[in-house]
Amino acid sequence: MQSVERVAGVLLCFTRGEPELGVTDIAQRLDLPKSAVHRVLEALTKTGLTTKEQERGRYRLGPRATELSLATLGTVDVRALALPVMEELRDTTGETVTLSFLIGSMRVYVAQAESRQDVRMTVEVGRRAPLYAGASGRALLMTFTETELDQYLDEVELTPLTEHTVRDRDTLREVLAADRARGYADSRGERDAYAAAVAAPITGRGSRAFACFSVCGPHARLAEAARETCGPAVVAAAATVSEMLRGT
Repeated sequence: MQSVERVAGVLLCFTRGEPELGVTDIAQRLDLPKSAVHRVLEALTKTGLTTKEQERGRYRLGPRATELSLATLGTVDVRALALPVMEELRDTTGETVTLSFLIGSMRVYVAQAESRQDVRMTVEVGRRAPLYAGASGRALLMTFTETELDQYLDEVELTPLTEHTVRDRDTLREVLAADRARGYADSRGERDAYAAAVAAPITGRGSRAFACFSVCGPHARLAEAARETCGPAVVAAAATVSEMLRGT
């Protein structure tokens, strides 16, 4: 097997059903020496195409693979696909619905379906925001592996945006664990002191999210009880678009 084919073969071993693999797993599937597979994986990890779980010595696709996946999805107009779902979610909840993409270590607003209410939240499409503050960012972070989360936290400073912004790593990990258990991220006043939101991840063919939906509104109206109602709705909407993308 030539070197390029070998690298491609290793990458193609990772699937949604088996997102984590060890050197032995891949070597057996490709009928290659474990030493050769290990060299390929180490090279892929250096470029960010794979990441390694240090404790278990297993690998999975990394952030650069997500970026390549997003580039491929560029042939599909994700915003056009998502807009009818966003509008339905907006009409169901009565609040503004946003679509954000993961770009590097930030997220970017790419579309919104504005609430029809006189007092409503709006976002600036194209604006970047950190992942650690607010429901949308955490909806993306909650799909990171522990290794990916460690790498992210090594690269960013948790600069507070409001008095409610998470400011230390341990607290952020606890909040993310609660988000995962709940199935969606929930925030109040973390990025905007007067806003509240719930958000859920959108995935393509991988397990790591490349985008997310959020339902956001004034915190006086989107109180805890309202967020608990909106949470399952945003999860269902994100799942609908994820299934559409896997079928494209």
